[in-house]
Amino acid sequence: MDFVQQHLVWREQLNKLVQSKNTLMQTGQQNILFNFFSQAIEKEFLREADSFKTNIKELMLTASVVAPTLTGSYRTRSAHVLSSIVTESLFGQINLNDIRNVVLFEVYKRCGMFQDSYFERYSSPPGTKEQNNLYLSIAHGNAKCTAVWTEKLRFIITAFVLLKRFFLVYDAYEGKHPELNYTSLNWFGTNWVAHIENTNLADLIWHIFVDLWTYESKLQIEKVLK
Repeated sequence: MDFVQQHLVWREQLNKLVQSKNTLMQTGQQNILFNFFSQAIEKEFLREADSFKTNIKELMLTASVVAPTLTGSYRTRSAHVLSSIVTESLFGQINLNDIRNVVLFEVYKRCGMFQDSYFERYSSPPGTKEQNNLYLSIAHGNAKCTAVWTEKLRFIITAFVLLKRFFLVYDAYEGKHPELNYTSLNWFGTNWVAHIENTNLADLIWHIFVDLWTYESKLQIEKVLK
């Protein structure tokens, strides 16, 4: 899988999107962004169930509506959108091996590539004390997700990746200059291949873990506010 070439495809499409802002001034920004990502979703999830694509598109639509009101990192903004629609609490149902299994499955499914399933757990994780304690508590042990929970985990991980990509593109569309690289601006699955080959599987799993931690933290705050 040539993740460099696929990244260049995305950069070309992003440039066209940004240029369209001046030529489609009568069209709402929300519609332009939603249509852009709807087409991308149809292409990269061609063989997924319609219900899966519909749910992902709902998240993209929500993101396009609330994007002007959100600040913070791509991770923070993505967690805000995801937790406003999805309310499943994952921790307690998963170990790191469940995250690894989702990654390996999607890389094979999307890219036709097998990856070594072994990864080195962090003995001293690079996060906050709360993140590190949780990471270490699920670092070892076999995968424990049931089929139902595996599908929930897969959807949430996928949604988070796509939302972070949305906000990257949104910032570029708004005239900012975000860092564009092989892992942040690419097709789903291809971005993970790039991450594994340029860093390693352990680092990718750590980043996905922090995504899930951020989502869960936002979810808990919203439950308190309710």
